[in-house]
Amino acid sequence: MSIHVLGIDIGGTKVAICVANEKGEVLASGRIPMQGEYTEVFPKVAELVRKLLSDSGLSQRDVSACGICAPGPLDLKNGLLLRSPNMHWDKVPIRADLEKELGMPVALENDANAGVLAEWFFGSGKGKKDVIYLTMSTGVGSGIVSGGHLITGTTGNAGELGHVVLNPEGPICGCGLRGCVEAYCGGRSLKMRMQDILRFRPDHTIMRLPEVAGDLEKLGFPALIAGCKAKIPLALEMMDEVAFRLAQGIGVALAAFNPELITLGTTAYYAGDLMFKPLMNYLPRFTWSEFSDHCTIALSGLGLRIGELAGASVAFNTLYERGQWQP
Repeated sequence: MSIHVLGIDIGGTKVAICVANEKGEVLASGRIPMQGEYTEVFPKVAELVRKLLSDSGLSQRDVSACGICAPGPLDLKNGLLLRSPNMHWDKVPIRADLEKELGMPVALENDANAGVLAEWFFGSGKGKKDVIYLTMSTGVGSGIVSGGHLITGTTGNAGELGHVVLNPEGPICGCGLRGCVEAYCGGRSLKMRMQDILRFRPDHTIMRLPEVAGDLEKLGFPALIAGCKAKIPLALEMMDEVAFRLAQGIGVALAAFNPELITLGTTAYYAGDLMFKPLMNYLPRFTWSEFSDHCTIALSGLGLRIGELAGASVAFNTLYERGQWQP
């Protein structure tokens, strides 16, 4: 008998919703723009859920759970979305509202935790019990499965490996600390560093890349990857630093959690060997072979599908923790 769940992915510009089954197959999906106040958007979410269920030939009674993933900070105890840098909603009771609307269990997790669940259930982490997922986009997020369970911590904020301090005299991170992994490897921080270096150098080779076309606002990881492919020295130097600092952070994760797998998503997935090879060259400086010999470091097994399955995986984790489903 198939098990069906709803997955809801809330981002700064859109709400993406899908109906998925226990094989990780998406039966129907859609999205609505994140425009307006919560009271305006929520009815549209409920309407799209009903449409997708109809498109899948299912009723609400056929769906076992709903999972929501959203950028932090979150109040997981009370099921609230809190104000984030890319979203103006604050203290939104989305879990309770959806439970009332849908009549089913609803779970809420941050997007990095949802990512590790997706990799664990349906990606490269299948069959493993100790898995870490690292995502490098605007910031650096991470999710940790240890001993076959998602680690959430006392307040639900465990797994913030992006805010491990590597150098207390390093660049200021958006979180307020100095020298975090995110301050070196996050997209926002990288963009700011590139802008500082190239602001008064409009003739630099990076600024003439088609991906940049002289626009400082277009600097960031896509431009860095393009610059590395073109073998531009500054781009190669900056990617090398990202790989060095990421290796430091992974070394901490290996020592702390002794995982079977660390899987890298988003920017690392797009960059491929441009980031992965120097990362693996630097890693022996920061970890014991007793850890690294028993851990696979790999690019995301789901690739671009991880966002699609993230919310659904939060729902499946609820069923798993209740003993109602086994991955």
